Amino acid sequence: MMDAVTAAHRKLDTDFLNALEALAATPAPNWWRDVLTNDDLFIAVRRNSLNVYYRGASIFKIDWVNGRIVPSTHVKYLVRQAQTYVPLIDGRFQYPAAASMWESYEGAETLRQMMRAATSFAGAEKSGLHPLLVGDPSIIDAEIALTRAATEEAATQQQDRLDAAVIRNTKTGPEVVFCEAKHFTNVALRANGDGLPTVIGQIKDYESALTRYANALKEGYVEVASALVRINAMKKLVRSGDAPTLHDAILHIAESKIPPAIDAKPHLLIFGFDKAQRDDPAWRVHLQKLEHHLGGRVRAIGNPTRQSVAIR
Repeated sequence: MMDAVTAAHRKLDTDFLNALEALAATPAPNWWRDVLTNDDLFIAVRRNSLNVYYRGASIFKIDWVNGRIVPSTHVKYLVRQAQTYVPLIDGRFQYPAAASMWESYEGAETLRQMMRAATSFAGAEKSGLHPLLVGDPSIIDAEIALTRAATEEAATQQQDRLDAAVIRNTKTGPEVVFCEAKHFTNVALRANGDGLPTVIGQIKDYESALTRYANALKEGYVEVASALVRINAMKKLVRSGDAPTLHDAILHIAESKIPPAIDAKPHLLIFGFDKAQRDDPAWRVHLQKLEHHLGGRVRAIGNPTRQSVAIR
């Protein structure tokens, strides 16, 4: 039996995928069909679970429990968006008779309102990265959580969370590259004098975790590729054939079942700046320091759009 380190990082049971496929094929509108038709959502494969992200918020967590699909969402995304004043009388807010929360799923409008509610909780970093996640077909995963091994300095285990995983073709076959994304204003990108920006230490910690979990990640991304092919077929079904094209490396992994290589050295994506900020001499000093320590693994994008790519 495989332990927690060598077990597949991601995997969906065949029955789970079959049930999702059946739900997509149902003629009547439902929440899963609405998710599949929405180009502004990113679906990430977990272990017998899916996360549906909008601007960094998991507006749906879809689990496979006792042979049943169980979607859930955070209550904060179910607040109805209404321009209504609520009086405060004797220390208690007097809510109107009409429900202020969505009590049932009422079609695509409910999903749109959930996304609108999620927007107010999204910070600049997640919001700025979002167009890249939904637009770059090479991004195979997002919000990748890995548990770091305990050390003498940290007796308890800590969790690392990388922003995105990118699939790319190399001379020896497909490879998964991981990315940490930072907004231009993030202080972790800067350090005075000879000091090192804290993001460099963060990326070194990620490298250790990725090295530890490399085998699990390899096996897991075979499962991810297979699941994404099935999910893309569901998108074609509900969209009458009009679905995004999958990256050829994803198709190759799904068909060959050959695990991709894992690049354990994360890349740094920097975004959220204009030309004047890019050319500022003070910033150039910090950027040069980052490039010196991370080599060719720094990419300053500016303001990502759906046409941007994470790694060239």
